[in-house]
Amino acid sequence: MPAAGLPDDGRWSSRTTQELDRHLAGIAAIMESHFRYEERQLFTVLETLALHANPHDVLGPL
Repeated sequence: MPAAGLPDDGRWSSRTTQELDRHLAGIAAIMESHFRYEERQLFTVLETLALHANPHDVLGPL
């Protein structure tokens, strides 16, 4: 049975879909790690801003 979104035309074996699932899970983990790093970098910059308004009003929920 192919993974969700893959055509059911016999080209996708369970081994292929398992490999694809592992590959996509790895990409998701890398992206999550990268975005957490970026968030930490941005929070450092945002903390140094001298705003003349409430940060929530200017930037929205962070």
